[in-house]
Amino acid sequence: MSAAVLGGAFRPLAADGLPVFRRDDNAETLFYAPGYLALADARSADDFAAHLLSDEPPRCPAAEALRRHAEAAARAWETRLSRPFAPVCLTLYLNNACNLNCVYCFSQPVADSRRRLDVEAARAAALLVAENCRAQQMPLTVVFHGGGEPSLDRRHADDLLDAVEAAAGAFDLPIFRYIATNGVMSAQKARWLASRFDLIGLSCDGGASIQAAQRPVRGGASSAPFVERTAGIVHQSGGRLHVRVTVTPDTLARQPEIAAYICRELRPEEIHVEPVYQVGRGAGFSPDQADDFVEAFWRARAVAAAYGARWLASGSRPGDLHGPYCQVFRDVLHLVPDGAASACFRASNDGETRDAGMHIGEGGAGGFTIDHARVGSLRRALANDAPACAACFNRYHCVRGCPEACPPDSQAAGGFRCRVQRRLALAYMDETATRLRACKCGVAVIGAPVSQRGKTP
Repeated sequence: MSAAVLGGAFRPLAADGLPVFRRDDNAETLFYAPGYLALADARSADDFAAHLLSDEPPRCPAAEALRRHAEAAARAWETRLSRPFAPVCLTLYLNNACNLNCVYCFSQPVADSRRRLDVEAARAAALLVAENCRAQQMPLTVVFHGGGEPSLDRRHADDLLDAVEAAAGAFDLPIFRYIATNGVMSAQKARWLASRFDLIGLSCDGGASIQAAQRPVRGGASSAPFVERTAGIVHQSGGRLHVRVTVTPDTLARQPEIAAYICRELRPEEIHVEPVYQVGRGAGFSPDQADDFVEAFWRARAVAAAYGARWLASGSRPGDLHGPYCQVFRDVLHLVPDGAASACFRASNDGETRDAGMHIGEGGAGGFTIDHARVGSLRRALANDAPACAACFNRYHCVRGCPEACPPDSQAAGGFRCRVQRRLALAYMDETATRLRACKCGVAVIGAPVSQRGKTP
């Protein structure tokens, strides 16, 4: 990652809000539209900018392509904010119980809880989501997650998954099943996991000492041996595995070591990295730690790549148009125990959902009802950017301060997450610019192969 790139500044070009940005370096100029990059020689940069902003048919293929991408991003963003809420993904928080005692847990679950998700509410929600999926010609996606460990009660999980599969079958839909788990389970349950879910997201923060410090089982022992056994059984069973890593201030500099351990011992396809949330038990980062985080992240990314795995940041995904994690923007119907629908993944029960003003629906045997007026109100409140975000090149690929700042406000802009997400985006652009120079082509997708769209001017 280039320190020079991190020092460079993109500035908006269009007064009408078209998301096109420019950064001048010594011998070249970079032009950016959400997810796309173009490179111009400094001597011809002004001509490129004129073609990019002109309403006349442009003579430059690269400028024409970049403008099309910018216009498409602006339309897609507006559609996301204005379209009716029609969820095509169902996320289920099964319980508030857990067999771990993680030091940073955002939901603070207990060792034993009788509160769990009602099967009839899940069935009603699944039917609603399935109807939306059929209308949009999409498979039904179901995510087993939680404020607790979703695999604790296998029979309950089976009943819920059976209900969702029946809803998908009623609409003749394919279904994609995902579960997020801590991996602390018997070998028998691990084989069940691999047999029932299409993709398993395994939480692991590193080797034995890190797991003992951050993700101990109740009683204090490291959870690493269980996680390693579960990963091995998933592979033996032919299952697919991703890993989720929470990085804390104590493990910030150890990211390359963590990447090597996970790739060597757990062998996932992808590793999704998240700085610890400063909510619940979590002790977060200060803004001045952002550079150190990104430097260690980038070194860990190279380690993972050497093993054939992807090391990814959940909060900054340059290939996707995205904002905060809010479910009302993501077409997700998210149920918590007792069957209420929440707009926020931080809420792990109905009481928290209502207290936070995030209750958007509920259901049971009579069907599932969404409060669309409440959804609209939340969208308007949560979509408002801080003034500092309005001219930011990364505003189409940023979770803002979510989940620490809600709604996004001036405190989020310039904070640790804001700085990390901007710096990661710039690092991805630096990498893409290197590929553009090598092939002398016009436009590249950030983080993807260069597109052959005409010579750079």
